[in-house]
Amino acid sequence: MTYTNSLGPAPRKAAGAPRANAGNRRLDRAAWTPRRTRRARPLFARRPPRPRLVARIALVLALACILALGAPCAIGALEKLTAGAQGTPPDETGGPRSTPKDQWRAGEVPELYQRDPAWASERYAGYSFAEAGCGPTCLSMVYVALTGRADRTPADMGALSERLGCATPDGTAWTFMTDGAAEAGLAAEELPANEASVRRAILSGSPVIASVGPGDFTTTGHFIVLAGIDENGRLEIRDPNSPERTARTWGFDEVLGQCLNLWAYTAS
Repeated sequence: MTYTNSLGPAPRKAAGAPRANAGNRRLDRAAWTPRRTRRARPLFARRPPRPRLVARIALVLALACILALGAPCAIGALEKLTAGAQGTPPDETGGPRSTPKDQWRAGEVPELYQRDPAWASERYAGYSFAEAGCGPTCLSMVYVALTGRADRTPADMGALSERLGCATPDGTAWTFMTDGAAEAGLAAEELPANEASVRRAILSGSPVIASVGPGDFTTTGHFIVLAGIDENGRLEIRDPNSPERTARTWGFDEVLGQCLNLWAYTAS
């Protein structure tokens, strides 16, 4: 039995043959220079700085404090604006937001994320769903795309995986991609890792789930959905652990070279 877990991205490295996979400005003090006098005065006898100079220094220090206190707010606002431009504004807890349920419809693979606060804290396979829920999240995306129904969220699919014994400390067993699909009313077909087979499946309306090994998507093991092909012939994916990787397109060779197994789905 082969497993895949999701513990985050890693620097890209070449994939091998398919195998089993278990973030002050210093203020220079103004120096006061006394006017020349007929007789040099000892250092301790110098006159104190003028009131205007003291006021200016105090004003500069006050402005510096205000800027320092306001910086976190400004940075936070900038982060929110940037996230919004990407179409995946983060929740206050840091998790990305999935496509809202009222936008789930047949023929479209929604963007669902295992770290979505709606289910991120659920327990799955001995971990939090945010850590290990990539498999159920992918199957939930495929289910929505093929049925248009909203009755099997990632958390629901996680519960199904637990009930079938497919959730283990090593992650989600590959059997969940077939047995779990059957329980949800879907038919799964294993595909060879070649462009012609994957392209044919996607163009016929069958989303594809891929189990990938260490590389662009993970340091251990991970599941992603191959959701479509753009006008330039590049793959559109849904990475349940990364809005950034979901937002870009990928070459077939990039993705297929990291795949350990693939399943194409239809509604049974």
